[in-house]
Amino acid sequence: MTPLEWIQQMVEANRETLQQMPFPPGLAEYVDELVKSGQTEQIIALMKLSFLVGIQQGARSEQVPPPPVNRIQA
Repeated sequence: MTPLEWIQQMVEANRETLQQMPFPPGLAEYVDELVKSGQTEQIIALMKLSFLVGIQQGARSEQVPPPPVNRIQA
C-alpha cells in the first residue's frame, strides 16, 4: 500500500469523525497558503504532528495492565 492509498483509506474510514471535529480558525487559510507557496516540508510536518497526537491519544485510551509483582521465594 502506498502512502497515498493509506491516507485515502484512513480518511474514508474516519470521515464521519473528521467531519465532527472542530477546525481552529484560520487553519484552512494557513494550509492553503502553504500549498500555494510550495512549502511541502511544513505540510508534512503538520501531518507528522497530527499522526503523533493520534498515537498519543490512542495510547492514553488503552488500558495498560499493571506490571507483575516481583516475589522472592525462599
